[in-house]
Amino acid sequence: MDSDLDSDLARADSSSLGVSARVSASPRDGLIQAQPGSGQTSVSTPAPRARRRLDAVDWLRGLAVLLMIQTHLYDAWCNKAAKATVAYTWTRFIGGIPSRLFLLLVGVSMAIRFESQLAAKVDRATMVRTAAKRGLEVIALAYLFRLQEYVLGGCWDWHDLYRVDILNCIGASMVVGAFITAPWRGRPAIIPTLLAAAAVIALGPIIGPMHFPSYLPRPLTSYLGGQRPMAWFPLFPSLAWPLVGVLVGHYWIRSSGDARKQALAFVITGAVGVVLMRAVGMVRAHNPYIIHYPSDLVQQMGPGTFFYRLGQIGPLALLAYLVTRIFPRHWFSLMRLFGQTSLLIYWVHVELVYGLLLGRLHNRLSMWGATVGLVLMTAAMAGVAKLRLKYWHGWRKFSVPKPAGNLPAPLGPL
Repeated sequence: MDSDLDSDLARADSSSLGVSARVSASPRDGLIQAQPGSGQTSVSTPAPRARRRLDAVDWLRGLAVLLMIQTHLYDAWCNKAAKATVAYTWTRFIGGIPSRLFLLLVGVSMAIRFESQLAAKVDRATMVRTAAKRGLEVIALAYLFRLQEYVLGGCWDWHDLYRVDILNCIGASMVVGAFITAPWRGRPAIIPTLLAAAAVIALGPIIGPMHFPSYLPRPLTSYLGGQRPMAWFPLFPSLAWPLVGVLVGHYWIRSSGDARKQALAFVITGAVGVVLMRAVGMVRAHNPYIIHYPSDLVQQMGPGTFFYRLGQIGPLALLAYLVTRIFPRHWFSLMRLFGQTSLLIYWVHVELVYGLLLGRLHNRLSMWGATVGLVLMTAAMAGVAKLRLKYWHGWRKFSVPKPAGNLPAPLGPL
């Protein structure tokens, strides 16, 4: 299943959200050329400048996987004493990054796909249909994952089958986002995407925790908002992350035609991130209750938290760019490895961390013990990822033709 969503990207010379940003010229493009022996000429225009790879996106995706593992493992395995320590508090703080980073990268991936489709002269309806179809596939996988967890967990609570978790949110965001963010008339839909993102951010703390009427089906309303455990990742405010990711992705892609412009784009990304964090910090220092929220959970859905977390991702993006520029691509990279197999690692590690197989470790380890467990779990997941890349290349290998030139294949969810 992971291969169905991840390995297809490998055939586009990348197997993560950071699929190649290079685009190939259409057969219609090129200079006026004579056809040998025909006496005829064909008219075409110069091919577009080749764009540099966005290896930093691969690395960021792998970082999100690593942070996700540590978040889940410390949550599940630490005992009460460990959860009272400052170190554990930091793991919770860091744990707010991976889900948001995943969602942002979904938007970046959509932008990469859109840019490739623009270069190939694909019409908007096809762009929307392709992205929406991919989102529906992810939603189907999300329910399959929930069914697996329900069965392996002893069929404890059937309501868990309908929980809106991260995979559900990613799939739904792709479906909804496709109609908002798909380019219009050959240009990125910047204004509609900005307006939609602003609306979702503003309405997040209102719709996100909303109690919907009981006559409405909760498995559906939980996609918009609601209470946990049914609505872990509702679209309000989670949809804002892929929307902003599309904007960031277009910016990165369109700056990748030149090495200096690409470097400047990531420097600006890092600097804007720092400014956002400082700005939110200054506002909170001036008046921490400038917006009154009924609970900490609702505050996490507010605009202040959104912009602060977005600011955190900025320096991480710059770090990813620097690492991928300094170290050769052929060197081993745990981040790239995890980025290429993110869905499989998500699928396997959740069952190992929270499932019955290692249930004797639940809530029993000290911080040191859990840290040793984290190292071992990370090594195990790296082994799983290596085996997957070596021996399994996906069902789509037999059913989907290789993309023309170096255009990206269909999107993966994580």
